Amino acid sequence: MGNRVKAVKMLKSVAVAYVLTAIALLILSFIMYKCKISMTGANSGILITYVLSCLVGGFIFSGCLSQKRYLGGGLMGVVYFLVAYAVSAVWNQSLAAQMPGMLTAFLVCVFSGILGGMIRSGMK
Repeated sequence: MGNRVKAVKMLKSVAVAYVLTAIALLILSFIMYKCKISMTGANSGILITYVLSCLVGGFIFSGCLSQKRYLGGGLMGVVYFLVAYAVSAVWNQSLAAQMPGMLTAFLVCVFSGILGGMIRSGMK
């Protein structure tokens, strides 16, 4: 499979992950509104959203790979993180305010993508 096909598959898997993120954040915001959840609960919900989105994206992308599926899932997690934080930096005009949570979010995205690749590898 050519690099161009893999790049298109990567873009599709990241797009699916972001659609899933949008849906999960919409549900989270509704739950926060109805149940009056604190920001600590919101941060936990956002991390859970990262986990689910990157897991699904890693699962989808690693499906097009015949080998190194763990690496493919992890790469999808890195791309997801980079896009999220690039958009956030443009939106907020600064990454300095987000520095404390960046490492955690990066690790969550990468390891969730790897887990998606592992699940896909187990399915053959």
